[in-house]
Amino acid sequence: MNAYDVLIEHHELLHHLGEEMLAATPGTPERQACIDRLLIEFDIHMRIEDDIYYPALEAASTLIAIAHAEHRQIYDQLAVALRTSSNSPDYQQEWESFMTVLLAHAVEEERDLIPPPPPIHLTEDQLEQLGLKMIVRMRQLRDSTFEKLHVKARATLLRAF
Repeated sequence: MNAYDVLIEHHELLHHLGEEMLAATPGTPERQACIDRLLIEFDIHMRIEDDIYYPALEAASTLIAIAHAEHRQIYDQLAVALRTSSNSPDYQQEWESFMTVLLAHAVEEERDLIPPPPPIHLTEDQLEQLGLKMIVRMRQLRDSTFEKLHVKARATLLRAF
């Protein structure tokens, strides 16, 4: 699977997980399980972009800088959603806002970086190798107990600030 397909497929997974999370009743174990899974996949997505995909597109540095700024906006909205009590009347709205920011980033990324603008040109072989590298890293992160603890710790820190 090439890198573009990996990213698009993962965007679709994040969208689906967000829909499941928003549909679950606030304050329930089901909702928390959805949030936990969404946070893990969100962290995995940011890491494969930041560590693998974006470095392969160095020539698109301005677009990469914008994508990094969008990542920070997503984390900011995530922090607000995590800090909002499930009993708050704003709880659902904050999670909807998080999903809106996350999905807007995915749309912009697909529009601007899949494929990247000239002068960047990745051959089919390069795309396949990049996609394979991303898939391997995603599997490693999904299977990692450390990754799960890392995401929980980050969520705890975001709640605290």
